[in-house]
Amino acid sequence: PREPPQRSDCYRVRFVAEQVSHHPPVTGFYCECKERNMCVNTHVWTRSKFMGMSIGVSMVGEGVLRLLEHDEEYVFTLPCAYARSILTVPWVELGGKVTISCAKSGYSATVTFHTKPFYGGKIHRVTAEVKHNPTGTIVCKAQGEWNGTLEFTYSSGETKVINTSKLPVIRKKIRPMEKQGHYESRRLWQHVTSALRSGNIDSATEHKHCLEERQRAEGRQRAASNTPWTPKYFIKEGEGWVYHNPLWKTH
Repeated sequence: PREPPQRSDCYRVRFVAEQVSHHPPVTGFYCECKERNMCVNTHVWTRSKFMGMSIGVSMVGEGVLRLLEHDEEYVFTLPCAYARSILTVPWVELGGKVTISCAKSGYSATVTFHTKPFYGGKIHRVTAEVKHNPTGTIVCKAQGEWNGTLEFTYSSGETKVINTSKLPVIRKKIRPMEKQGHYESRRLWQHVTSALRSGNIDSATEHKHCLEERQRAEGRQRAASNTPWTPKYFIKEGEGWVYHNPLWKTH
């Protein structure tokens, strides 16, 4: 008999994103790891507001993580982001509650990203609880920093610690610029990016203005010909958007 396939220690994560709507500006994300039979489909758009010395960005939308080996779907929301001290030395933090739920397993989680208190206190703090909904049992609690050390305590008394800052960082691979499509963001914004890197704000502003004017002209042309905007990689499904060829449909 044929030997069963060995679980590989080498995993490849594939990712694609596309702006699927302009009004409102919705972005679709898709990520998969075939070796681990996992994929994530997310759609999100943002609402921004000024708050004195800060800018708050709310993430509207949700994601679905699929674990194909277990035939489970985990639906999750996203935290808010805050840009602080925008007129001096800016820094970014996350805040708000995130929910994660799986109808099949009956488990759900609430993750709270704590913003820094005005006086004192640590930054990037996070706490979480995992609950078994049918029994109401809290099976796990977590606390720590989302970009540092996280400690997990289980109802059995077992504990685990993960230091996210010591996890290996794998640089993403992208197509060479000349092989990218005309509307791929790195190619489309290359002159703006180059000007910003060299500190030439006037040139960056000029290139940005040209891109925006071209987008407006193309929008007017589509409106005049009654041609809808058609995404390349995502299709509308209910209130969200999904990747047209996701991993779960290839099984």
